[in-house]
Amino acid sequence: MIALYWNALRAGDRVAVHDDLDADLTMYDGVVRLVQTHGHEAHDVGIRLERPDSKTLRPRRQAVHLLPLDRRLPCWRCDVIAASGTERAGKLVAA
Repeated sequence: MIALYWNALRAGDRVAVHDDLDADLTMYDGVVRLVQTHGHEAHDVGIRLERPDSKTLRPRRQAVHLLPLDRRLPCWRCDVIAASGTERAGKLVAA
């Protein structure tokens, strides 16, 4: 997410988040719960994931997407997920 959008986030905003602690870089829906401002610096943002354990993360801004997703903005995590899906699909076709 670009810095301008990151600093514009407010509590209640819906986002998609890559959990950096998840080895598969899975993307989860989430809701911004906490925004701590720091003047002209990047804000600290807490996001509650919408999943069974409903944990709250403080992700880096590069791991967060605004909803609806804008595929024109590059994301290496999304590229890795797409590539692994393509590899799995290729293996299924070959089998």
